[in-house]
Amino acid sequence: MIQLSESEIAILGRPNFACAGIAKVLIDHGVYEKGAAKAEYEQAVYIHWASNLLKEHGENWKLHGNNIIRDLLEESISPADK
Repeated sequence: MIQLSESEIAILGRPNFACAGIAKVLIDHGVYEKGAAKAEYEQAVYIHWASNLLKEHGENWKLHGNNIIRDLLEESISPADK
């Protein structure tokens, strides 16, 4: 019997509208290519990104993901804005 971890459920079960914010940051910063402006594409970006984080960092995937998003957002703030 296949069992999903809580992290896998959190990633794979995330509704498409809840993926948009993170996906847009990843797309806008060139981590992922611009695709169709559709919720399904944004959801696919999020699931792919988060699944790879889980594979690489295990249960600490969310901490690493938050750090990546924070760093990307900080890059987009000009020094005059800081």
